[in-house]
Amino acid sequence: MDTTEPIDFVRELSYPTTFATSPLFPLLLISLSLQRSAPRLKSIFRSEYDYIIVGGGTAGSVVASRLSEIPCVSVLLLEAGSNPPLITEVPAEYRRLEKSDVDWKFLTTPQRYTGAGVIDRRIPWPSGRIVGGGSSMGSMAYVRGNRQNYDDWARQGAAGWSYEDVLPYFIKMEDYRVPEATESEYHGYGGPIAISKEDEPNIADEAIRRAVENLGYEFSDVNAESQTGFYDNPLTTRNGQRCSTAKAYLVPAENRTNLDIVANAFATKILIRNKQAVGVEFEFRNTLNRIRARREVVVSAGTVKTPQLLMLSGIGPTSELAKFNVSVIENLPVGQNLQDHAGSILSYVLNSNVPRFYDEIRDPENLAEYINNRTGPLNAIGSYLRAFLPNNDRRSPMDSPDHMLYLLDLDPIVAREQVNFRDEVFEQYFGPHTSNTTVTCVAQTLHPASRGTITLNSTNPYDQPLIDPNYFADNQDLQDIVQGLRSCNRLMSDPAMRAVGTQPFENLMPGCEGYAGNTQEYLTCVVRTFVVTTGHYVGTAKMGHPNDRTAVVDPQLRVKNIRNLRVVDASIMPTIPWGPTLIPTIMVAEKASDIIKETIDCDD
Repeated sequence: MDTTEPIDFVRELSYPTTFATSPLFPLLLISLSLQRSAPRLKSIFRSEYDYIIVGGGTAGSVVASRLSEIPCVSVLLLEAGSNPPLITEVPAEYRRLEKSDVDWKFLTTPQRYTGAGVIDRRIPWPSGRIVGGGSSMGSMAYVRGNRQNYDDWARQGAAGWSYEDVLPYFIKMEDYRVPEATESEYHGYGGPIAISKEDEPNIADEAIRRAVENLGYEFSDVNAESQTGFYDNPLTTRNGQRCSTAKAYLVPAENRTNLDIVANAFATKILIRNKQAVGVEFEFRNTLNRIRARREVVVSAGTVKTPQLLMLSGIGPTSELAKFNVSVIENLPVGQNLQDHAGSILSYVLNSNVPRFYDEIRDPENLAEYINNRTGPLNAIGSYLRAFLPNNDRRSPMDSPDHMLYLLDLDPIVAREQVNFRDEVFEQYFGPHTSNTTVTCVAQTLHPASRGTITLNSTNPYDQPLIDPNYFADNQDLQDIVQGLRSCNRLMSDPAMRAVGTQPFENLMPGCEGYAGNTQEYLTCVVRTFVVTTGHYVGTAKMGHPNDRTAVVDPQLRVKNIRNLRVVDASIMPTIPWGPTLIPTIMVAEKASDIIKETIDCDD
């Protein structure tokens, strides 16, 4: 039985959007529904399929769509969350979905080297529990990473994953709608994922651009020849609405008779017999089901849930599984090698005549403009220019930036709700500026040396695993962010920014007052006090050469020594790409789909 979800006005009103109480809100929802955002779901399924894909997020949606292109195979896609609410379609509202029912609401373990200003030193880790995963609730940033990242993968033993190997998959996914690059050899046209630019800049955008030029930085297409420099913010949007993998890949595939998409289906175990994956156990509507996989099980549950599921199924470090009396089927370093792009912030106040982003998107005229034309502030994400920069302002001939900058018009109240600031820290640093126009500069390390872990907390699959990113275990990661914050200060102190009244917050970060006047020590203290994630988690089922003892999967993404089991998501990345991981994850899924297709013979 197919189920097509009508507009659930009660659900849509439950999210803390900026315009939920507007009389135009029902009209907005109706207009959003004209662009299908999610596929039709099934509530009845077969007892066996050729392929079972666990996780209908960013990667799993791609794999399900691509495999079901072959009519002779049957595909079941299981997703623990629901279809996304319509409000996820509005770019300006993406931050409002964190800590809602479409978020796994992960928290890290208390961090040893940072987090002094965060409640219990535990960092919120947003992650999409929703069809389309992070592509349905994240920031929509279109960034591929640096070519060196993929060449490094290949050098480390991931044969077939060099930049030359993966570039065709980046191009394949694209429907590039940025006018300045219509003839670029680096971009594709007509692919599933639409890429567009935000609307025209405001006063602060223009000032930041002048400051960038004054400091001699270059503007570039960071997805082309060179990554280093500042860039406009291309987004995965189609005609003013989010273009998730649910929309781009599953909606066009929803009527295929060989594809069943089941949401609210919570996978509890991979069924393994004689070191061969034979099916999946999952809960759906309070009933435990066991479905057989004739060909393969593909785990695409993400960097946190994939290792948890593998370990609960008996695949993981013997020492970890023994803690919970889980029978070991294969001793592999599952849950190790965890990497993330940690960041920290400095904030600045602007003149009162510079409009605040969150005031603009609350304006009924701007809401009406978006409903009618899909233009205006609601077609933006409150982000100014972004940059990939080297430390100490050095120019590297190897195109090797060390830190990334995000310049945001961040509503302090949203920050308080989502970052878990301790009350006294928020009140001292942000409190005096909750009604001011501000710019927050996030500086983020690009190639962290620190490594963390995902480990079991219990044998209950519904319990969160223990997430320890181990931020700043390697001090170089902290120093990269400090250098990034120095870049923020250089940019914000340029005369072009002074012209719009830019001043750093006069109130210092709590606990760091003793370092006033010593920039290096003060910024180090800021990073020790406050750390933020942008959701770029990778590495916990590392891909590598079959003889690499640190690898979980081989270059064909097959779990080592287990037949008919693959992992396809960001957890397979050996090292983290330099930039947001949305697009690299889609690339992995596109390439993995072709790898799997090569094994299919419809004459069998």
